[in-house]
Amino acid sequence: MSVWKPARRMARRSIRRNLARSILIALLIGLPVAVATFSDVLYRSSDSPVAYAERNLGSADAKLVVTPAERIKYFELVSEWSGGYDTVGERDPATVDLDRLLPPGTRTEVASSNDGGAFLLLRKGDRYAEASLAEATMPSAFQPDRVQLRDGKYPGPGEVAITQGAADKLRVGPGDVVTDDLTGTRITVSGVVRDEQCLRCTDVYAQPGQEIVPRRQADGPYDTTSTYLVDLPPGVSANALAHRLAEHGVVLYPRDTYVHRDQYQAWDEPVTLDQVRGAALTTLIVGLGLLEVILLAGAAFAVGARKQVRDMGLISAGGASPRQLRAVLLVQGATLGVIGTVGGVAVGLVVARLGWPLWEWLNGSTIPVFRLGPEVLIAVVVGVLSGVLAAVVPAIGAARRQPLDALSGRFRITRERSRRVALVGALGIGTGIVLGLVGSGMMASDFAAYADALTTARLTGISLQPPSPTVPIALVLAGAVLGVAGLVLAMPSLLGLLGRFGARLPLPGRLAVRDADRHRHRTGPATSAIMLAVAGSVVAAFAMTGSARADEALWLPDQPEHTMRVYTQYGTDQAENAAITSAAVERAAAVLPEAQVLAPSELGYAIPESQQEQGLAPIQPIWFDDHVGCDSSCITYGSAGTAAIADPTLVRLTLGRDLNAAERAALERGEVLVTSPSMIDADGNATASLFYKDEAGSEASSEEDAPTLALPAVAAPRTTFYTSLPGVFMSAETAAANGLVTNPEATRLIAYASDATPAQVKAGLRAAREGHRAGASIGEPYHDDHRLGLLVVGGIATLVTLIGVAIAVALSAAEGRRELATLSAVGADPAVRRRLAGAQALVISGVGALVGVVLGSFVSYALRATFGAPSFTVPWANLAGVGLGVPVLAALVTAACTRSRVPMLERRA
Repeated sequence: MSVWKPARRMARRSIRRNLARSILIALLIGLPVAVATFSDVLYRSSDSPVAYAERNLGSADAKLVVTPAERIKYFELVSEWSGGYDTVGERDPATVDLDRLLPPGTRTEVASSNDGGAFLLLRKGDRYAEASLAEATMPSAFQPDRVQLRDGKYPGPGEVAITQGAADKLRVGPGDVVTDDLTGTRITVSGVVRDEQCLRCTDVYAQPGQEIVPRRQADGPYDTTSTYLVDLPPGVSANALAHRLAEHGVVLYPRDTYVHRDQYQAWDEPVTLDQVRGAALTTLIVGLGLLEVILLAGAAFAVGARKQVRDMGLISAGGASPRQLRAVLLVQGATLGVIGTVGGVAVGLVVARLGWPLWEWLNGSTIPVFRLGPEVLIAVVVGVLSGVLAAVVPAIGAARRQPLDALSGRFRITRERSRRVALVGALGIGTGIVLGLVGSGMMASDFAAYADALTTARLTGISLQPPSPTVPIALVLAGAVLGVAGLVLAMPSLLGLLGRFGARLPLPGRLAVRDADRHRHRTGPATSAIMLAVAGSVVAAFAMTGSARADEALWLPDQPEHTMRVYTQYGTDQAENAAITSAAVERAAAVLPEAQVLAPSELGYAIPESQQEQGLAPIQPIWFDDHVGCDSSCITYGSAGTAAIADPTLVRLTLGRDLNAAERAALERGEVLVTSPSMIDADGNATASLFYKDEAGSEASSEEDAPTLALPAVAAPRTTFYTSLPGVFMSAETAAANGLVTNPEATRLIAYASDATPAQVKAGLRAAREGHRAGASIGEPYHDDHRLGLLVVGGIATLVTLIGVAIAVALSAAEGRRELATLSAVGADPAVRRRLAGAQALVISGVGALVGVVLGSFVSYALRATFGAPSFTVPWANLAGVGLGVPVLAALVTAACTRSRVPMLERRA
């Protein structure tokens, strides 16, 4: 007879007889499967190629673009965002006869008549809304839900439809008239719509080809590219048609280039080292999560196996082989894995479907399809495998047990076997420590160099990237995996060591320690699961704390405190920008206490009229080069900078001090002061490329071809780097001698009293921003935004610890009911039950948390170079919380939720 048939019958019977424990195991297995299913549905439905095609094409077969070129040269069929094409000739796209180029029976719909819409600043009374003007055929035959009408009607000639967000800001509806404050154009609102691709946007929509507002210089050159959605007749090859249309300057993107866009890349994207690292880290996290589930489910399964020991003894006495005994428990594990997996998939699908409106709101756009990817099959396999692996250890133990021991309920554990397992665990721990130290040592030199560079980063304006060498990190992670495996194996022996100290503890403590020692089959996995959760949270806390220290060390303030920077947001040309900024500065200075407005001093250079005719401003800001050696591990932020007249107030704000006599003398000699020594080249000059001032009167083809301005320079170091303040100072005479003039549209600074109240500062910001044409910002100190993340990781560790403790204590109560009944029979106080449960929780969570803190701290120390902090930073609050606070909380919660009285039971000798 088959081994598996009776095993299946016994598995079904055991699951029904122990329904609560079976449900617990199935829940532990099904929860991660539900999360994986839910995540896969949201990804496949929102970011998958199918969703991408649905958003761009709707029900159309292709997107067609009529370019201003007569012919596409070297045409290859690629996806829409893979790059441009080589073109030949020029023409007006409006002259192209699509009916002649497309096969008979083709249906087309205009998507837009240009590639970009104008920016609008809509006003209704004293209310404003920033909006982009987009084009869309309304209603659309191919994308009927793209722009959905909510109120009024779709726009006609000269009208627009407005989104609900913009309508709420302006308090307008169908038939109202709003004004574009940038051009003065009055626009009629025909209706209120909902954009499925941007639910919270404040855009407005017009029918294709409508010129709602005149084009401005700030909008850039007009793009005459026309885009259509195309439905091809049956039997027409979209790929072949795309090649024919390219000969006429028309680009066709078939639907297949959206659905399988990876197959239509213009170039092959090699696998990067960061992608390999990310995949390895993801695999490690998934593997540790799987181990967490196996440990918790294995603890529950081990108790179930002990409950079946007499049944297993009867089967063994009846002639069952060890293989048949193992099959009984393995089938139970597989059955519970299937039940948990199926339930997890169902729950994930239901949650995703029922919460669809919420997910769309969080996504900011509608999710066009409901898709389930093949990744769910992996989650199903992993879920079933989790159930089988949770039953492996109990199954091996049941197969080794002698029939007489099983029938009498005895559990023999030889010291030799226990020592062998502990020795293997110790070997894994030792190997993990060695690998971690070796990897840490290999990163020591990189870390030292990084720490040295970090000390001057705030003065040089360089943002450094922490070292992340692949081999040392791999060694540390491999050591962490071996250490975790070793600790899991050694945890039962570690719990056994607690028995030596039990005699000195109060009664609940003695009983809890003895219970943990005697029932290592469940306390060991539960404690290991808590250890894993705590270790993960500790590593995350170290990483966040280190990142916060690095961010603080690298933080570059925008401007000094007690200053306000005012700048133009929306203007048509340089003169208007200057007027907007000046008016905003006057309004802000009128309400700020002790306001001191700095005179315009930022410098620029004039460009030829031919350049101005191409849409460039008459005065271009000058930018001096930085000669600092910065490789791929760092990024420069403004080390090279703008130039300004050496106004004493501005210099004091920038340098944090007044100029000394030598620096003033250098200015008088015609030299310039630079805030960073790296801006001085080998000849002792500070140089700037005048890119738009080509001698021929046209833009230089490259920066090397552009004329340069080289001025003798002297370093004037500053105490703090400010990203928005000038990096070069010169006298007014030096500027005039070199053809430099004040840039009229540059930002302006206002210094105000250091004791200004928050209300006064807010009033100044509101005054500067009045009319929405100008913007303003103030200098603020560094704000640490990592505290919420630390609370989150600590909360996750607390939650997992409480779950693990609840499972372990509940299993202990179920397995030790007769012992508790005996305590009641001999007169033990009912409160002893609560204190015993609390002591058990304290032992399990305390050991797991303590070992987890040690493990997480060691791994964090080995990886300290990758966190970005200049030194090893310890998150003491998190360590105290998860190492001390969580076990105490677990003990209190367990004691409060435990019944003090238990029913009397017969106890067998």
